[in-house]
Amino acid sequence: MRIQQELYSFEMPARWKDLVGARKKGRNVDLVLLWEEEPGCSGLLVRLRCLKRRISRPDEYTELLGRLVRGDGESFFLYAAYGQEGAVSEENEDLYWRLRDQLCLVFDSISPAEGVSWQTSV
Repeated sequence: MRIQQELYSFEMPARWKDLVGARKKGRNVDLVLLWEEEPGCSGLLVRLRCLKRRISRPDEYTELLGRLVRGDGESFFLYAAYGQEGAVSEENEDLYWRLRDQLCLVFDSISPAEGVSWQTSV
């Protein structure tokens, strides 16, 4: 399943169909476990954050994936902000870690929108 945003798109593995959902919030996309129902456990696998400014000191849960540059020169930095401890219930913890280990498939599928360039080494 391809997820399209204003500046980029990415592919979620087909085998994630009934496991992971995508919620768009402005330029951000949350990938969440669909089976999370327990209050206080959001099921957040990762939030793809598209920011105008580079984070000077990212924490241990945040990773810079690359930079998107529009044709007019405006830049946006794309970050992966991973779910922290307690992001999922204990019963889904194994699933969370298996999916998190496969996020490289999602990150490798990132492609820029038309008129936007994608730079992974920034």
